[in-house]
Amino acid sequence: MRTARAAVIGGVVALVAAIAVVGCSVGPTACTAVGWVNGVQVTLLGDTSAVATVTVCGGAGCEPPAADDPPAIPPEADPGSTPTPVSGGVRWPVHLGSDTPGRGAVAVYDGAGQLIVEQAVTLRWDSPYAADPCGGPSSGRVTVRLPVPP
Repeated sequence: MRTARAAVIGGVVALVAAIAVVGCSVGPTACTAVGWVNGVQVTLLGDTSAVATVTVCGGAGCEPPAADDPPAIPPEADPGSTPTPVSGGVRWPVHLGSDTPGRGAVAVYDGAGQLIVEQAVTLRWDSPYAADPCGGPSSGRVTVRLPVPP
């Protein structure tokens, strides 16, 4: 009887140990440090001839950096400076850090650093890493219509 009881107890201990090992292996994912930033494509519609700098911030009620503010940390999160022509305007790439806020603001400046337009915006995000527990870079999109010059 002792042998049978010892075998049952030994089996239970082995089963609990096996469950503990399996439970540890399917537990929370340990993610490495974030090594990417999210990009926002700001499409400016209208006369873009005076535009020199576009800045973006994320979060409801945020204020975008001024044209002469020092670059954000990390250094690649500075204002975009390589616009691409699109139908009816230009598209500016701007980095926003690792967050993907639903709300934000865009500021557009001329070459003298004067504000052309500042607008609260809704950011739309796409990411091929949506199902990845550690995430990955996302691409945001927003369109801003520039005022008609006087």
